[in-house]
Amino acid sequence: MKCPNCGNRTEVGLDMHSSGFSAEDSPIKECGACGLVWRIKIVDGKTLVDIIKPADKK
Repeated sequence: MKCPNCGNRTEVGLDMHSSGFSAEDSPIKECGACGLVWRIKIVDGKTLVDIIKPADKK
């Protein structure tokens, strides 16, 4: 999957199951290039990008 902010493909999957933040069907990703943290979720049959932490400003 590529980052919805910068298009880079160096994301890292984060395991936040213990805090109730992530699910198997919508794992949380972090972009190694820009720092954006997001997950893809399906709401009413539509795919949405849920931004959890905005990209680092440089």
